[in-house]
Amino acid sequence: MFDLLDKWKLIAGLGMFIFGIFMMEESIRLLSGRAFKVMIRRYTGSRLKGLATGIISTSVLQTSSIVSLLILAFTGAGLMTLVNAISVIIGTKIGTTVTAWIVAIFGFKLKLDAFALPLIGIGGLGLIFLAQSHRYLNVSKLIASFGLLFHGLDLMKTSMESLAKAIELASLPDLGLWAYVAAGIVMTAIMQSSSATIAVILTMLFTGIIDFREGAAMVIGANVGRTVTILLGAIGGIPIKKRAAIASLVFSVGTAIIVLLALPFILWLVQDLFNLANNAVLGVALFHTLFNVTGAVIFFPLISPMARRLETLFPEKRTVLTKYILNTTPQVPEAAIVALRKEVLQQLCMSIHYIASWYRLG
Repeated sequence: MFDLLDKWKLIAGLGMFIFGIFMMEESIRLLSGRAFKVMIRRYTGSRLKGLATGIISTSVLQTSSIVSLLILAFTGAGLMTLVNAISVIIGTKIGTTVTAWIVAIFGFKLKLDAFALPLIGIGGLGLIFLAQSHRYLNVSKLIASFGLLFHGLDLMKTSMESLAKAIELASLPDLGLWAYVAAGIVMTAIMQSSSATIAVILTMLFTGIIDFREGAAMVIGANVGRTVTILLGAIGGIPIKKRAAIASLVFSVGTAIIVLLALPFILWLVQDLFNLANNAVLGVALFHTLFNVTGAVIFFPLISPMARRLETLFPEKRTVLTKYILNTTPQVPEAAIVALRKEVLQQLCMSIHYIASWYRLG
């Protein structure tokens, strides 16, 4: 029976995997430092550059959350246009699929403890004995994070195998695809990591708890749930930050609806055309990539119209500080000069009035 020990093994494995991801994100971010931020700013001058930068940076950093939040910060500071920011965000969604491929290829074909435990040991010792060097400290943290990630995956795998043996899979009710989509959304929103959700999905597939179709539905939900992080980062922000966050949500939800409608065709593509019917784990990794590439192909030409629409939905609040200049046009310079003279006199009178009021109060 799936006893208490195996339940705790599942929770411990999930915790180790998530902690490993966060450690890996932090160590790579600190190792890359200013160079990474400079790259993001320099290579996002067009939609194509932005898309490529989003893919590459997320593939290297193994996190779309950090890149997306950094894009929000740059957009809010006026260092990046909304069109280019949306391009980068779409790119991050393709780049994050690399994690699924790493887990699918290495996570279920190798004896994970054979290299996970040595990585944890080497990284942990490095954290103690190399703490004086900032670079070596982060390298040690990166090594340990990989070990924790794969050791957590191994614990999840063994506990899921026990769960699969303990329950009668044929007796489980057919909840429908929408239930699995909702499960993927909730899991990702809670864990704040789509990579962790994908790892759990792949583990459930490997142990036979869910089938390929249900796993694909959960992947769709995980992609939608991933937008929670960027939405939280935009709460209370300036309008341009909200535009970028809503664009990410529109991309994820729009792609999810399109892929769900085309799901039978995509399942045929993965299982029959790519001949992965007997390898559900690799099949779902491929489905994850196809999902985001499909969304990019559909929404990339629509980035500019989407940006214009979002600008009307979230307009900039302008504070009018002038009385005469705002009513003039550059095409009539004579009128502009008169308006400027009146504006200067108006500001002079307001300044004198303000100073006089302070003297009276004093």
